[in-house]
Amino acid sequence: MAPGGPVPERGDVGDGMRDLPAHGTPAGSLTEGLLERLQSSARTPAVTAADGARTPAIVFAATAERAAAGLVRRGVHPGDVVAVLAPPSPDRLLAVFTALAAGAVVLPLVEGDPATAAEVLTTTDTRMLLVSEALAPDALALADRSRVRQVVAFGQAPETTPFDELLLPGPEGAEPDRAAGEAGCGLLTYEADARSVRTAVHGQDELLGRFRALDAELALTPEDTVALDAAMAEPEQVVLAAVALWSGASVVASLGAPPSELAALGVTVQGSPAPARIG
Repeated sequence: MAPGGPVPERGDVGDGMRDLPAHGTPAGSLTEGLLERLQSSARTPAVTAADGARTPAIVFAATAERAAAGLVRRGVHPGDVVAVLAPPSPDRLLAVFTALAAGAVVLPLVEGDPATAAEVLTTTDTRMLLVSEALAPDALALADRSRVRQVVAFGQAPETTPFDELLLPGPEGAEPDRAAGEAGCGLLTYEADARSVRTAVHGQDELLGRFRALDAELALTPEDTVALDAAMAEPEQVVLAAVALWSGASVVASLGAPPSELAALGVTVQGSPAPARIG
């Protein structure tokens, strides 16, 4: 995951002991205030991939903020649907956080069922799709079958816009509209059977309510490392990641990793079957 620039300053942490405040929750949305909170701390939580590649959380949050401004410059408005197609990974989590920070409704797509994905993209009038490099051909095929007009890919993939271009500086006034975004953003999930495809929007009130519940239940600290899990519903994964980062805990975004790998990464909280401490 390329941050596209230098790591932001942490602020005044000269005594080396300035930690995250013990209490508080995001203001208005899951992403609002996360970067500022991390900048005010001497702690160094991270988002880690299956291969152990580690991205400092402050870089992750700064990248999401800068990329969100890039989405706005490319025409994403509060409440627009932005789809994400990527395997379980830090890139998938970054794409979701970026779209939320832009005030969008995020539509995480399920791999392996292109007909249903194309139907959902069409019925939700999705025009933007963020995709991992390996799945770029699948995303382009979905764009041909729907109203998607922009495909943004991590890495370099033909016929797509590189994600790093979202990080380039833009004109003044291209920042996300926070007030409108807080009202409009959320997560959109879907399920299909032989008769129909059903969608559900999980808005900010629902997501923040679940955030507060998990925050109180898990009482995470900067010493914790949280592993997401493929068995969890997408909104639960995203909220759990937000709770962890807000608390200064690290996140392992290698969903489905075996217990031996999780232990080697220092995991203390596992996401499935329900978020809970290990041992």
